Amino acid sequence: MAEEIRHVWLGADSIVTALGNKRDTLSSIREYRTGLCMDESLGMVCGRIASMEPIDGYTRLETCVIRAIESVQAQSGIDLADKDVRFVFSSTKGNIDRIANCGNEPPSEAFLGECARRIAAYFNAAFLPITVSNACISGVSALVVGQRLLLSGVCGRVVVAGCDMLSAFIAEGFGAFKSVSGQPCRPYDKDRDGLSLGEACGALLLTTRKSEALEPAVELSGGAVTNDANHISGPSRTGDGLYYAIRAAMRQAGIDPREVAMVNTHGTATLYNDEMESKAIHLAGLEHVPLNSLKGYIGHTLGASGVVETVISAQALRDGIVYGTKGFSEMGVPCPLHVSACHSRLKGNHCVKTASGFGGCNAAVVLSLEGETHRVLPRSNAFQVRETSVYTLPLSDKPFAEFIREEFKKLQSPNMKFYKMSDLSKAAYVAAERLIGGSLAEKGLAPEEVAIVLANRAASLDTDLLHQRILDQKTEPVSPAVFVYTLPNVAAGEVCIRHKIQGDNTFFIENQDTGQAEGYARLLIAGGYAKAAVCGWCDFMDGKWDVRLKWIERK
Repeated sequence: MAEEIRHVWLGADSIVTALGNKRDTLSSIREYRTGLCMDESLGMVCGRIASMEPIDGYTRLETCVIRAIESVQAQSGIDLADKDVRFVFSSTKGNIDRIANCGNEPPSEAFLGECARRIAAYFNAAFLPITVSNACISGVSALVVGQRLLLSGVCGRVVVAGCDMLSAFIAEGFGAFKSVSGQPCRPYDKDRDGLSLGEACGALLLTTRKSEALEPAVELSGGAVTNDANHISGPSRTGDGLYYAIRAAMRQAGIDPREVAMVNTHGTATLYNDEMESKAIHLAGLEHVPLNSLKGYIGHTLGASGVVETVISAQALRDGIVYGTKGFSEMGVPCPLHVSACHSRLKGNHCVKTASGFGGCNAAVVLSLEGETHRVLPRSNAFQVRETSVYTLPLSDKPFAEFIREEFKKLQSPNMKFYKMSDLSKAAYVAAERLIGGSLAEKGLAPEEVAIVLANRAASLDTDLLHQRILDQKTEPVSPAVFVYTLPNVAAGEVCIRHKIQGDNTFFIENQDTGQAEGYARLLIAGGYAKAAVCGWCDFMDGKWDVRLKWIERK
């Protein structure tokens, strides 16, 4: 089939951060003002957004997302009820504050898929929402999902929205890792001592219609998601996983390092994250490119960060400016980067935006000013896909702990870390081991050529409730070993570590299995983004499991 040139443009957008709406946020950044300050209720320096009038029957988070989407609709004239529009929602924890003191019965709105459904229903959306929960890369990951839907011809417009709110659940969890600074964070600085959390919301229209792009037009010209396959909470020591994402995104955009004018990184100001990023940037040949982190202005806004920071970076590209990194003074990473505390003029037309998160996940996108890309992309059916194996984790009358221990012993695996995993991760690990069998090398596959795409209903609520009970009862210290598993994608991360999978890893949340995970995995293979994939449904809640996986590959 003949190839055609297709573009994905950035259309109307809306953000709200600790600095205010988009106009106020940009104005404050230009004046080097931070939105970070001490929050007595959480006992930490962080960024909180101003209160807004709640919509009756909706939570604070849902209200923020609805208002952001309303703004995008008002600016662009698009409608989620249109059958040419899809809604992609990104969040790490959604309405997680709703499980405080709930015992073992979380309210319906605490389920992330239900949260997204409620938002979509407000707009009478024509289709069910697509909810991405990929730890701290969720926002960038959602943008990549949206771009691929558009390039594959599934639809002509995608509204991507990301949001997370701060709560004791999140604050205490990060605090348990000793990763939170007592002052506004200082990305890449030699005196950095941790991150600053923030809350934010952003919505952005992705469209194949150039007439709907904000001017000057900016294209989402490249995007990729990868995994370190190294550790569930610690960044890679080499930076190779993030490097693979940057490399793949630039290849899709059709550019080389010399053409990149700016890099906006994750830049959380934690010791090891910033070190890892410096190595990845060097591997990508971008060490001489002006680089910034926005965390010193608005904090680390979790699932919102990728959307909000992309909106800010795209506007910086349009305005020809590289914002200085708030809090930076002296280089403090092993591989020196081109970081400055001061704003500077932008010299070029391409921006690379990156993100990294728990579970070893990484993501990168390329933003390009109009006329600056020439990549030819194949249609979604460029490659045929075949299913080669299926595995369903058996049901049992035995308690899960006993059942899964017996199943693991049958594998004769020496991995003693298995016993420290969450139950969701144990279920995924055993099922994937049975499904995959041998090594990727035996299948003739490189680590970055294999994807893992999973979906479930409960996300990580089973472990969330355990973490919340520790907070509620206050009889024992908050456990980082528990908190790290309060992210569903960590289950996929455990599989990646075991099988050295470094390709796309995306975790969807939906109220029931609609085949979303397999459908997206097939899109990845058909579009040339992967050669093979582990995909399917992987759910666990209150001792009950439902795990059905498939191995699919390019014919």
